[in-house]
Amino acid sequence: MHSSGFKYYKRLIRYKFIKLLISALQSVDTPLNRQAALLMKIMPFIYHREIIRGRELLPDLFSDRADQIVSGMIKNQVLNLLECIHYERLVEKDRDFVTITGTQFIEDALRNGTGGMILSAHFGNWELIAYKLAELGYDMNAIARPQAIDQMTSLMNEFREKRGVKVLMQDNLAGSLKLLKQNKLIGIVADLNARERGFQVDFFGKKASFYISPVLLGIRSKAPLFPTFIQRMPDGKHVIEVQKPIFFFQNENRRDQVQTYVDRYVDIFKKRPDHWVWFHERYQHAELGKKV
Repeated sequence: MHSSGFKYYKRLIRYKFIKLLISALQSVDTPLNRQAALLMKIMPFIYHREIIRGRELLPDLFSDRADQIVSGMIKNQVLNLLECIHYERLVEKDRDFVTITGTQFIEDALRNGTGGMILSAHFGNWELIAYKLAELGYDMNAIARPQAIDQMTSLMNEFREKRGVKVLMQDNLAGSLKLLKQNKLIGIVADLNARERGFQVDFFGKKASFYISPVLLGIRSKAPLFPTFIQRMPDGKHVIEVQKPIFFFQNENRRDQVQTYVDRYVDIFKKRPDHWVWFHERYQHAELGKKV
């Protein structure tokens, strides 16, 4: 069997296992902490390679607490899955399960008629950001990245749409611009490797390629970019922070503009390194990104 075929079937098996696991977890009324304890025993076997890679890619800045960060990263992913599965139950039990600050920045943009871009990352339980904004009545449209297999893409989009989030598949610049011009919100997760489609910028002391698309959308629509991050608190609740907006203009250097939003990523990742998915390969083929 070719390696591409082997990868496909491996991913398909993983998808079927996750789908079965979700069905099982949805059918029982076991407390969340007990479900989390079970998954913490299972996930390291399923994502063994990702855990190793995450440890390898962790910046030297965090070397003195690498074990703590990687362990926290695994726990965060486990809780993310459970919280997405049981979201309604958790919110019904506690209306303050997810709270949000900084919505006045969004309101200002909507009053100006520009729409707005919610910039997040694979940080904390990022899916809950769109859930919460939709719950608050915002017309929330999330730009979704296709997964390795179509079945996994459909599964994730079903969860989003169930919570009132509209899905716009990646590589739809025209569709995104249209929504912004209609004074709507679009959600962007731009922390993955852009390779030849991005610009080389500094990321924890190394060169990495990040997407130019948030910048281009901002220039063409005049919509602000709102770096928006969610953190899990010690009591298990979540706090979303909508930060002050970033505006992009035609006469500015593109690389510097990309660096501006990447710096917001670096700042929040430093504060909660256990919240980000370090196993994503951020530095490979950075040379393919534009330099100027």
